[in-house]
Amino acid sequence: MDVETMRTFLSVARNRSISRAAQELFATQPTISLRIKRMEAELGFAVFSRSWRGAELTPQGRHVLPTIADHLIRLQTATAMAQQDGGHSGTSSILDAHAALESVAVDEWIVGEGIAQLVQALDAIEGVHLTVTDSARLQSMVAHGVCTRGITYATPAPQAWSAKETVLWEEPLAVVHPRGESLAEPYSTASLREFFASRKFILMDDPVFTDHAGITGPMLEAITPAGTTVVDHTSIMAALCTLPGHATIVPAGLCARKPAFAQDGVEWSELDPSWGLLPVVMIGAAAEPTAAEREIDGAVLAWAREEGGI
Repeated sequence: MDVETMRTFLSVARNRSISRAAQELFATQPTISLRIKRMEAELGFAVFSRSWRGAELTPQGRHVLPTIADHLIRLQTATAMAQQDGGHSGTSSILDAHAALESVAVDEWIVGEGIAQLVQALDAIEGVHLTVTDSARLQSMVAHGVCTRGITYATPAPQAWSAKETVLWEEPLAVVHPRGESLAEPYSTASLREFFASRKFILMDDPVFTDHAGITGPMLEAITPAGTTVVDHTSIMAALCTLPGHATIVPAGLCARKPAFAQDGVEWSELDPSWGLLPVVMIGAAAEPTAAEREIDGAVLAWAREEGGI
């Protein structure tokens, strides 16, 4: 999808009108309509429904809107910074960091106090930049060579690129709920189904967990919660877990690493490994590693032995 198409989509969505978008973009209405039709053909679904009220986003259109907006804003910002390079030292410093020869991306869910040891180890390797991001962007960054290595939870989704995964450690799942609420042990399918029958399941809007078909899909089918609430940050997830009628199941390591899950009003307990173990992996291209990549791998594996207890 080209930049012109993305701008057109965002303009129609913002104005809720083909004609107003045409005015904003200095284009004809037929041109705007053609761009949207081509976009829908490329995506395989309609992004707008047309009525007397104008152009309204379909559920699928609302779903892709944040991704397209984020991509375009980031592209415009990165382009502007590159054009301003040399204007002042601050911009040059940021560009130098992004243009590092070697980069390691870490899933935000993996970041806790123990990350300090990895920061120190990688800082000792010249020319390595460490970045923290969400899992979806991390997968994309490693796939397209933006980052040399990525550290994240494994997902069974097939990769469209040749990837190599190294398991760093495995974590059981944990059920998280308001403190003091009764949850029968052992945590069997029957007890969890009864528990979630009157509660909303807090679902992270993150492909590593919500699309983790090997664990999350069967789990939700097994416990059949009363409903779901989608959030996009672990702190919001933990805050909701202080409220009656809410609960979730997440990797136990996430609960151990994040202070939000230690706040008053929240309880969490590990599930039996039979519910599944979620591997934390280091991913990278399947090509023969360079000397610098081998040095990075060594630093990550040494950190993982302590962080994951392996």
